[in-house]
Formats: sequence, C-alpha cells, structure tokens
Amino acid sequence: MSNFIFKHPEPERPKTRIWPVFMPFMGCPSRCVYCSQNRQTGTGAKTLSEIYQDIKIQIPSFFAEKEREPMELAFFGGTFTALPYDWQMRFIRLAAKFKENGFITKVRFSTRPDYINTTQLLELKNIGLDMVELGIQSFSAQTLKRSARNYSPETAVTACEKVHYTGLSLTIQLLPGLPGSEAGDFQQDISRTLELKPSAVRIYPCLTVRGTALEKLYKAGKYKPWPLEYTEDELAMALIRLWAQKIHVIRLGVAPESGMQENIIAGPSHPALGQTARSKALYIHLCSKMSLLGAKPMKLTIPNKYSGEFWGHKGSLKPLYKMIGITPDMVQFDNGNFFRMLSNILL
Repeated sequence: MSNFIFKHPEPERPKTRIWPVFMPFMGCPSRCVYCSQNRQTGTGAKTLSEIYQDIKIQIPSFFAEKEREPMELAFFGGTFTALPYDWQMRFIRLAAKFKENGFITKVRFSTRPDYINTTQLLELKNIGLDMVELGIQSFSAQTLKRSARNYSPETAVTACEKVHYTGLSLTIQLLPGLPGSEAGDFQQDISRTLELKPSAVRIYPCLTVRGTALEKLYKAGKYKPWPLEYTEDELAMALIRLWAQKIHVIRLGVAPESGMQENIIAGPSHPALGQTARSKALYIHLCSKMSLLGAKPMKLTIPNKYSGEFWGHKGSLKPLYKMIGITPDMVQFDNGNFFRMLSNILL
C-alpha cells in the first residue's frame, strides 16, 4: 500500500481584516454600463471631507475600545487616482499616520488603468501607499468597448507595468461575463493576468443591477448574463490556474452589502458563490492527483479546515465525487494540514 500526500492548491497567505472606505463614483470620468456603486456598497453620497473626517475619527475610536489586531485600509469604489491630487495625498498621509500608531498595516486603493501616473504613484508610495488595485475588468477590446470602459487592452497592460515599476504591490480586478464577452474570453483574461504577475486578484462575475445601463440592455434582450453553474465552473478553473502561480484570489463575487440583493435583476448571484467555486477547484485538484496516482484511492483523508468546502455547498458535489469513486464512507477528516490518498498501488 502507499500513501499519496499533498497540500491544498491555494497558496498560503496571512489572514488580515480590512477596513473598507467606500467612495462611490468619486473621480469616475464616466459611468460604466454595469456600475451602480451606491447600491453595490450600500453607501450613500458623502463629500471627500466627510469621508476624511469619518476615517480620522472612527479608526482611533475603534482601536481605543479594546485591544485589537491591526487591519489593512482599503479605498474602494470610484477612481482614486482621478481625485484631486491634494486629496489623494491627504488620505494616504492620514493612513500613514495610522500605520505609525499600529492601527493599520497596509494601505491600498482601487482605480482605473487609464488614470495611472508613475510619478504620482511613487510620491504616494513614499508617504505610505502599499498596493494599487486596478479595475481591469477585461483584456478584450470588444468587451471594454461594449461596457463603456473607454480604454484599450494595451492601456490596461501598461498600467500594470507602471505599478510594477514603482515597486507597489499589484492587484488585478476582473469582471467576467460583461457585454461583448465571448466563450473563452475569461480564461484568456486569466492568461493575460498570469503574464502580468499580480500579487492578488479579485473576480466579480457581472451582475445586472437595478438602475444601470446594463439593466436596459438585459430587458431589451441585448445582453445575456452568465448562468450560475457556468460561472462556478469558470471560476473554479481560474482559481486552479491562479493558485498554481502562487497568486492570491482575495475575493470571488460581490460582497453582500445591505440592500444589494433586492437590486440584482439578473446574473450569477448566490450567497455561497465563492465557496462553491472553491469546492469545484478542489474537486479538479483531487481529480488531477488521482490521475497521478493511477487508481481509485481506498481512503481519502481531508484536513478539517476544508471540511466545509470539500463536498460542496449543501453536499452539491457528492454526485461528482461518486462518479470518480469517492464516497462518504471512504472519506475521513483530521487536524492535519495535508491530504492523503491511501492506495494499494505502490508508487
């Protein structure tokens, strides 16, 4: 008999909580067809001064209440680098002060690839910026045009290269299933992403949200959203490919903010989308290991920390596992960190 031992395919990363600062539409030069940030974030309109004062007051107050672990500060929504530059500096300086106090470990913001200036990024880095998240969404020229992104794939690639040049960490945000996308486009986007070597990736499958131009296209029959199962399969394959290159996937699907669900008209929305995609990715990984083993295992041991995702959401993957000869009676869980396949084949 032989014991085939291996790890989960996801690269290890320290778990850090994020203090999110939402800035809906601020700095955005235009409105993308899919975007309704106020509904997606549950955040009402505020001025830059109000947002600044909120951060200035709330973070020290939060950490003064009791001893807490430090967090990352992230500016989401809008186009941070299109804000008046003095405001960009003020926000990053304030965040840097909180880093000195031990409240904040890292500072990041999200922005568009057509609003990247190397000199300004270097200045922001020097006063405390750590990471730039680029809302690439797609590397397809047709998709970018149909979605009113108003920049080219070349601009997106150049923006990533500029961030790398500054020495800042790079996160790429992708939005599969946009208008104009065709079969194979998303996996091609993943290929381009792998070439650009970001530290992390966020993936937000496209949803049709009330009050957007995409809602009008959908109701007119000019846009067809991705089905849920297809989305799960595409995300699972993307996870396997990104994990293989040690790229962290820090978000799958839109966060369930207050009031969001009732504003979703169509699209692959599910509260367990991330879990299901991860479960399918793990299934693909186990299939590949069984292929290397060359036989059906007699027993499979799974680390306890993956017990919630192994069988899929509400046991949805049990039929798939049964098809490859893995049934509940041969699976056990333990407190270890490794997967083990026990086989009667000598390796």
